[in-house]
Amino acid sequence: MEPLHFDVVQDLPEHLAERTRLVNRCPQRPQNKFVLYWLHHAMRAHENPALDVAITISNRLRIPLLVYQALPESFPYASDRHHSFILEGVRDLQREFYERGIEYAFHLERRGHRGRHLRELSERAGVVVTEELPVEPLRTRTEKLASTIDVLTLCWKLEY
Repeated sequence: MEPLHFDVVQDLPEHLAERTRLVNRCPQRPQNKFVLYWLHHAMRAHENPALDVAITISNRLRIPLLVYQALPESFPYASDRHHSFILEGVRDLQREFYERGIEYAFHLERRGHRGRHLRELSERAGVVVTEELPVEPLRTRTEKLASTIDVLTLCWKLEY
């Protein structure tokens, strides 16, 4: 059996480790309930390296994986077209995650339905994994989240 504690990035397969960045230096907390994958860009349940990082860590820590996705109405580039694209894909994502045995939670932010859901889930997680995009506001949101929680946070660096 593998140990519950391991060097999260260095013990990843090389093809995942080479583009995974530590966002903060908090300890991993495998005693917590799950690994949280904050999905915000790579909307797929397959061929998704950030998801693969989260799955690998989840398996190594022997705790479940929870994928969380939110659609904020306040996103600076929000439009009907953008929201329609996301919402049409959510049903497929939900089915694909279900078929893989991965828990998936989607939150549609709107008046009366806002909150600190991402932060609350992050604080209950053993490790947080997300995608890194070199654009605002996502870069700032990731850094802010990592600085306000006491949970190891990792980013998979997307490259175009």
